[in-house]
Amino acid sequence: MLKKTALLGAALLALTSTAHAAWPEKPITITVGFAAGGTTDVVARAVADVVSKKLGQPVIIENKPGAGGAVAVTTLKSMPADGYNLVATTSTTITLDPQMTQLAFGVSDFTYIAATGEFPEAFIAKPESGWKTLADAFKAIKASGGKSTYSSSTSLDRIVTAALGKKVGISLVPVPTRSGAEVVTQVLGGHTQLGYSSGAYYPQAKEGKLAVLAVLGEQRLKGLPDAPTLKELGYGLSSVNVVLFVAPKNLPAEVAKTLTDAFAAANADPAIVSLMENRSLNAFTETGAALQKTMVSQSEAFKQLIEAAK
Repeated sequence: MLKKTALLGAALLALTSTAHAAWPEKPITITVGFAAGGTTDVVARAVADVVSKKLGQPVIIENKPGAGGAVAVTTLKSMPADGYNLVATTSTTITLDPQMTQLAFGVSDFTYIAATGEFPEAFIAKPESGWKTLADAFKAIKASGGKSTYSSSTSLDRIVTAALGKKVGISLVPVPTRSGAEVVTQVLGGHTQLGYSSGAYYPQAKEGKLAVLAVLGEQRLKGLPDAPTLKELGYGLSSVNVVLFVAPKNLPAEVAKTLTDAFAAANADPAIVSLMENRSLNAFTETGAALQKTMVSQSEAFKQLIEAAK
């Protein structure tokens, strides 16, 4: 009897281990917090294809745009922490937006899976303005009364421009738009002389139809090597906004590791590397605990930037 009990226990243990090791056992859904066709959506779909092959299960993409990605992120909080539901968003949706408006989440409410690519955010203008850098634009604005409008698409750009305006003694008034692409339309149409776009400007900049006056990251863009960073221009500011994949909080460690390993492999895949280059996203790859630490640090940096902009 004891022998039979021991054998039964061993069999149950083996079955439990097999079931446990089989994760994922069904398709995974990634909800993109923005509309189809945007940078986050395009990157998420490309990464999902590679992750699907690595995990041996379909990875389904759904779009749930709204509130700068906050709608999808808020919904994720109520999802089971089983790894079958993820959200693709931008890092600033989680690290900045809750500090700008009342949202039902904060930086500590998620399991951080991976970051893939840094947005090429920049200040843009028409070449006819004669401005080569942002310093030229600010000099002209100061000479014409110290106040100017600019096309805006994010809470981030409003904080950055407020801080910059305070530094140089001018007032930059945001004209809200629905996207970085609309910013490009506004600037090209002459509705504002200055604009802030997260990357939709790149094709027109490559064609010479737009001038890139400054980029926000820590390094210049490979595709636009002549465009200086804000730090290079002496403003002491920078902002790194990345495509971010997150899961509900308290994801089991073994599931989180399976996901982070798959996403890390996807980030190194030639198809993803090529996509980053074609869309002028600077390389940025981080997963798991290291990524969580980066997001907490970014949240604190934005807190200080908000204070500087007051």
